[in-house]
Amino acid sequence: MRIHARRVSDGIVRGKVAKSTAPLSFLGELDANTGKVENPQSELNGRSVTGTVLVFPEARGSTVGPYVLYGAAKRGTAPLAMVVGTADAIVASAAVLANLPCVSGVDVAMLHDGEEVIVNGAEGSIEIPHVEENRVVTSLLQNEKGQVLLLKQPGTVRTYQGKWGGISGLLEDRDPVAQAYEVVEAALGLRREDLSPVGKGAVAYAREGGQGFVIHAYLFRTSRGDLRAAKGYSELAWVDPLQRAQYPAVAGLDRAITLLLA
Repeated sequence: MRIHARRVSDGIVRGKVAKSTAPLSFLGELDANTGKVENPQSELNGRSVTGTVLVFPEARGSTVGPYVLYGAAKRGTAPLAMVVGTADAIVASAAVLANLPCVSGVDVAMLHDGEEVIVNGAEGSIEIPHVEENRVVTSLLQNEKGQVLLLKQPGTVRTYQGKWGGISGLLEDRDPVAQAYEVVEAALGLRREDLSPVGKGAVAYAREGGQGFVIHAYLFRTSRGDLRAAKGYSELAWVDPLQRAQYPAVAGLDRAITLLLA
């Protein structure tokens, strides 16, 4: 599976993930002499990140931090590369000073601790070789009140049983926009003239074990608020986007809605 990301600094590296779900500071939390992390809130506390692909959501701390990572690079204790959810000036400066490939704009939940990945800083991508990529088209409907239609997966599907999402199907090798309309027609019986395109082409990523999903999401507005059932789904509900957290969702849905409603 390949994930597109934002370029921060160039270089291509293959290595194993060392992941923290807590923000990290290079100053005070990375020992440049040993490569060990000292942060009790992080899963990496007490572990060395030397020779790894360091994955974390964001940096915090002093602007002196980049020089700590630079010192680790000079001593040979630095990570091979960095993948950051949100990269600020501290991360960018640290990556450049230490000459490490770095990308950002990635949901760190897509990467698992200990697995092997390829980081391409020049291209702005991450490859997870052992995860199978599935391209999916997802259509989301919005009514005149601004509510979004969510549909519940039945208990018979292979993944995400009982979870809520949009109207989805595997993306075939043809126009994804045409297929976005078609999945709506197949599930709800709505025709093109019932739908007005609002947002298109947003790409989100999701993962369940060894299966990865590249989601091409489209948002349509409809005046048909009287929908009561959908073929292939067990329930449906019109939901205020701000209240969608009350509906346990398929992976990637929140990101897709955020991108489409931005």
